[in-house]
Amino acid sequence: MSLPEPFRGEVWDVDFDEFGMHPAVVLSINALNARLGHVAVIPVTGTRGPEQTHVPLTRDAGLTRYDESYADITAVQPVGRSRLLTRRGLLTKAEIDRLGRQISTYLGL
Repeated sequence: MSLPEPFRGEVWDVDFDEFGMHPAVVLSINALNARLGHVAVIPVTGTRGPEQTHVPLTRDAGLTRYDESYADITAVQPVGRSRLLTRRGLLTKAEIDRLGRQISTYLGL
């Protein structure tokens, strides 16, 4: 079975080891996503957190689990591509840009 082809900014249902199936945003760049056996993802939460670490997401991303959804950049982690189950949607360009700025700030880059 071939591995899914995830792209930066897509939202996927991911089978996480720690907490089971949960939506997450693909953060890693497309050139690496196609070549490696894993991708960097940011789990989505329904909990509003600090503005510096929790990026609000619109329903356009295919998110239906919570009334409000946030990408929690403090939880960025690699997952095997085989753990990507179903593609849900795509972030807007503004959401992807904000994730990039916030992750750079969080990591001090």
